[in-house]
Amino acid sequence: MKNSYLILPLVPTLVTFCAIVIMFALGVWQLQRAEQKTLRLEWASQAKASQSVGLAEVMSSDKSMLDMPVSFEGEAHSQQYFLLDNQIHQHQVGYHVLVPVQTQQGWLLINYGWIKGTGDRDILPDVSLAAGRQVFNGIVGYPSRNVMISETAVLDGVWPKVMQQIDLAIFSRHFSNEFLPLVVKLDPTPDSPYVRQWKPVVMPPEKHLAYAAQWFLLAIAAGVIFVVAQKKRLNRN
Repeated sequence: MKNSYLILPLVPTLVTFCAIVIMFALGVWQLQRAEQKTLRLEWASQAKASQSVGLAEVMSSDKSMLDMPVSFEGEAHSQQYFLLDNQIHQHQVGYHVLVPVQTQQGWLLINYGWIKGTGDRDILPDVSLAAGRQVFNGIVGYPSRNVMISETAVLDGVWPKVMQQIDLAIFSRHFSNEFLPLVVKLDPTPDSPYVRQWKPVVMPPEKHLAYAAQWFLLAIAAGVIFVVAQKKRLNRN
């Protein structure tokens, strides 16, 4: 009869076990994210110290040119540009100014930087862009598409066009030209009205390590609470 008291309750045991496994897995995932962010920052630091390359070299390279400094000539379409919506800088909402530029290698999308919104969704900020052929200096970026974001811009010929994400296929349809598979983020300049504080990662590795520690501690706490609860149960029996 005493041995029956040693049988653990099925439902609480399963719930606790699943919770511990999930929290432990989340902790491991955060550790992996921290390692990825560390490698990303190291790569960005190495790329920043590299000499600037031409756009032709970027396009012909068989390896990733992410964050690589690039310099090239092109002609910006200053009257037909895009505003990337919901961009935050120092707790202020604004846009990233995306401008199509014609280069010798093809049409390229350039990110001029952040500009503050007007506070009214129906009133867009004033954007002043230099026209004519000019030299551009920046770093290479590769856009990623978020399937959870629905594009709201329509093909109506009205400019500027507010976009929800950088999807080069959609940009190509709006501009009736195919774009090169990258986006160049312009270097900061003292006289620029746009904020260009490009960060390789949004969340640093240290935060991922802190989150990992929290998940592991929660998993340990759940295990300890379960053991203590079962010990009290046995004592009562």
